[in-house]
Amino acid sequence: MVREIFAEALLPPPKETISEWADKYRVLPSKGSAEPGRWRTSKTPYLKEIMDVMSPMDETKEVVFMKATQIGGTEVGNNVIFYYMDYYPSPMLQILHTEGIAKNHMKDKLIPSIKAMDRLNKKVTWAKSNQGGTTRTEIQFKGASLKLGWAQTPSTFASMSRRIVICDDIDRWKDDVGSEGNPVALAKRRANAFRNKKIFINSSPTQKGDSLIEEEFNETDQRHYYVPCPQCGEYVRFEKEDFVYEYDEERGELTSDVKFCCPKCGSLIDESQKMGMLQKGKWIPHNPKSSKKGYRLPAFYSPWFTWQEAFGEYVKALKKEKEGKPEFMKTWVNTIEALPYENRLEVTELSIEIDDLLQRREKYPAEVPDGVLVLTAGVDTQDNRFEIEVVGWGEGLESWSIEYAIIPGDPANKETQEALDLFLKKRFAYEGGGEIGIYAVCVDTQGHKTQSMYEFCKKRFLKKIFAIKGSNKQDTPITTGRFSLSNKGKVPLFHIGVNAAKDEIYSALEVDTPGTLYCHFPNRETYDEEYFKQLLAEKRINGVWKKRGRKRNEAIDCRVYARAALAIAGVDVDELAKRDKILKFSKKETKKRRLLSKGIG
Repeated sequence: MVREIFAEALLPPPKETISEWADKYRVLPSKGSAEPGRWRTSKTPYLKEIMDVMSPMDETKEVVFMKATQIGGTEVGNNVIFYYMDYYPSPMLQILHTEGIAKNHMKDKLIPSIKAMDRLNKKVTWAKSNQGGTTRTEIQFKGASLKLGWAQTPSTFASMSRRIVICDDIDRWKDDVGSEGNPVALAKRRANAFRNKKIFINSSPTQKGDSLIEEEFNETDQRHYYVPCPQCGEYVRFEKEDFVYEYDEERGELTSDVKFCCPKCGSLIDESQKMGMLQKGKWIPHNPKSSKKGYRLPAFYSPWFTWQEAFGEYVKALKKEKEGKPEFMKTWVNTIEALPYENRLEVTELSIEIDDLLQRREKYPAEVPDGVLVLTAGVDTQDNRFEIEVVGWGEGLESWSIEYAIIPGDPANKETQEALDLFLKKRFAYEGGGEIGIYAVCVDTQGHKTQSMYEFCKKRFLKKIFAIKGSNKQDTPITTGRFSLSNKGKVPLFHIGVNAAKDEIYSALEVDTPGTLYCHFPNRETYDEEYFKQLLAEKRINGVWKKRGRKRNEAIDCRVYARAALAIAGVDVDELAKRDKILKFSKKETKKRRLLSKGIG
């Protein structure tokens, strides 16, 4: 027996591709499989090339698969795992969305599949009492192991070199992991130590412009699956606009069979011919200059999901969309068409112009006008400077720009930080007498000098100098009031809803009468044309504020951070205004009325 094992170890691995190995050995278990039994690549011929480029004899190092549901895509990653486990034992990592999903995948997919294949079952070290072996998150096998991780925890991406990395369903991942950065980039780094690495990234897309799989796919050669028309022989691809059908618009129901119309010859093709077309299909790149391979596949190719079902769901989604429920169409576009969803007619341009704001500038009677109840500041961190705006807030979130300053120098240097400290301790003269300091500050810690800014803010947290990280997601509020310590510096880090803050600020800029939400600007040289260009540097695209094309937008960022500081500090300006009016009525001195005037200590 020992001789046989030793002799087997000396033999070179067979030169089979992953699809050939799967056809020879892969067994789909009865648990969790739509069609248990022997794997047949011929059932899903579009998966053959995707699997084979992950084989060691192919030089491809990274594969991206933007896919619909119900096309067998999950099994590509499983076949990759089992192939390397059998022929080329390698350290492997598979990352799923959550801990629960990862453990269920192990229990319901991986372990039943291994036990259904005797040759793999013999190679796995199964746990026996306290002797170690396979666990709920790791499979140990002869020569290496497979570790399962989940995208919500930084430990998944730390101190773990793996030759094979599989990133599953990445559009459900967070856009940042423990303030360490983009999770997909972190996952890829786990394979950097291996020259013969293989990385497989797959997911259905989500929102256009906010989809990780779309971003990855756009960097590839963008392959699409083409099949020959049974009538003219030309190669075409299945896309929504080439299907024909009739439907009842009012009821949202199909009233005819769905057929594919060949865009080359106009022939109508019945679905009964689909499988024959798939067998002769081929992947064609649309961006051949890229060295990375990427594949997109809609559900129209699925052997388990009919055209009738696909477009039955589509006409229902159309009806729901007209009723003001676009989420049904979003699901259809993402999971059936395998495209990121783009809201219709969602481009918002500001009606306010730079000249309007330049003309709005006014001469304040003092550094801080009487309507101001509290001051906050926003600090934008660049590679060679700090940019800061101090903003005064009054009743109804009426605001006054007080001062805009630039502190040159490396933000990581002690001298530059001391200059910022000195500025934040500054006190400003009130109209009618008295002084006021800055009550709360938000400091941008991401993108530039992150660790240095963590340390700066951590030491000053009790002075209400808050470390922040922005999120551009549409549904993120300006702040939840809670902070996270899941970062290298263990600094209290607040995630702020940049998009929500910009919604409020840009709406406020449209208000042209002093009072609620109105924005005042001083007639000072720092509030010049360049400042207002930066303030109006963005437009709203599909619900998300983005730059118009110019690179500079520090002014709007500083204003966002100053607004976030007000929210994180929990200041209710309307409640302050009520108390201020009571004090005014009792004829207290002006300087004693300023309830939040102490400022940074």
